[in-house]
Amino acid sequence: MTRGSRKFIVAGGGIGGLSIAYALAQKGHEIAVLEQATDFTEVGAGIQLAPNGMRALADLGLADPVMPYAWKPEALQMRNGYTGAPIVKLPTNAEFAQRYRAPYCVVHRADLLSILLDACQAETRIDLQTGARVEGYEAANGGVSVRLSSGETVEGDALIGADGLRSAVRQKIVGDGAPEKPRHVVYRGVVPRHTIPDALWCQDVVMWCGDGADFVHYPLRSGELFNLVVTFRSPIELEPDDIEGSLEDMTAPFSGFAPEVHELLRHLPHERRWLVSDREPVANWADRNAVLLGDAAHPMLQYMAQGACQALEDSAELAASLSRHSTIDEAFRAYSHKRYLRTARVQLSARRFIEVCQAGPVFDQVRDHYFKHRPVEKLYQAIDWLYSAESHLRFE
Repeated sequence: MTRGSRKFIVAGGGIGGLSIAYALAQKGHEIAVLEQATDFTEVGAGIQLAPNGMRALADLGLADPVMPYAWKPEALQMRNGYTGAPIVKLPTNAEFAQRYRAPYCVVHRADLLSILLDACQAETRIDLQTGARVEGYEAANGGVSVRLSSGETVEGDALIGADGLRSAVRQKIVGDGAPEKPRHVVYRGVVPRHTIPDALWCQDVVMWCGDGADFVHYPLRSGELFNLVVTFRSPIELEPDDIEGSLEDMTAPFSGFAPEVHELLRHLPHERRWLVSDREPVANWADRNAVLLGDAAHPMLQYMAQGACQALEDSAELAASLSRHSTIDEAFRAYSHKRYLRTARVQLSARRFIEVCQAGPVFDQVRDHYFKHRPVEKLYQAIDWLYSAESHLRFE
């Protein structure tokens, strides 16, 4: 692969799609990014970039542009949602950053996407196309022919499916159909810092935990903004397009929560809600000259705060694999084999951790007692597998 340029088609222009496009352009390849939306925008709120994600950004040469927009919390906190009592506090201070060779940062999704987009727009090797929805692909003359919903086709040497939870590329490679209907409801929003009373503002990432519901908040954009997110289990299966929200729907799961939570809920928009789900982990992400990346390969619940981090890691390893191997097919299979166990562990850990965060009676007491007696070093050891530099796959 280092002996000549190839044309890669990337389905999806989110964090994963833009990061792999930029990584491959740096290695001399031509890339066409096909984004189904009419522009490259990111709705939503904040995302957490743990040290493994920050190191991946550094490998891309994009960590420095992110830092002016980032907030570095001093700790990750879990509190009892009803009493406000601390459950556990994980320091993310200078000692943490030294241990994991990178800081823990939180950023606005729109800021991160804008940085990636600016980097891609500055690359003459990258062709960014909007309104281009990928519906499928076929092998053609040693490459791929990608079919768009418009009826057009795009030809290239290889296809990278970074087209999310309902990936059309995944259906060709994995064929596991639609994801299960969502059972978790999310309301999220970002408000100016000055609207939050000083008594309620906190510099840390804070989660208030209750039976079947949790509430997370943290600063964004160097403290100028405040990010608010609530998640709760729905008692019934939901349709993916059931996104109309209401104040009653948003607040009902938090009945009995501490007054501070209800005060903060007043600042959260309730007209629109998000429905979240994941998929079962799979081992094979590759089909000859097509491969999956990010949520298309391993969609996960947000409870390990690793969605963006794992997509960035994917980009690092895929670019490295393409440099190591003589054919695209070999590179894609090697990348898939090297990544699937790690991402599967994150997917499954997120499923388990939501049970910890939204624990019901008795289980919540067991949880609180367990964390009460865990020293900080033990907390670090429990996440070394995820955050440590040895777990990160760097560019070659």
